[in-house]
Amino acid sequence: MRRNKTKGFNYYLAKEAIEQYRGKPRALRLKWLYMGNLLRKGYSKDVIKIQDKFREGK
Repeated sequence: MRRNKTKGFNYYLAKEAIEQYRGKPRALRLKWLYMGNLLRKGYSKDVIKIQDKFREGK
């Protein structure tokens, strides 16, 4: 992971990892996103604020 100078962060994946992900069915990928969203809804407001600050690079 390499820190971006403006905000947020960058990370790199090998082309093989990206191709493996692309090989997964779209329904499964959408399910993963949905499950992650459900998990986040269970977090306290404080945890969500911390996550948002991290994503913004603050």
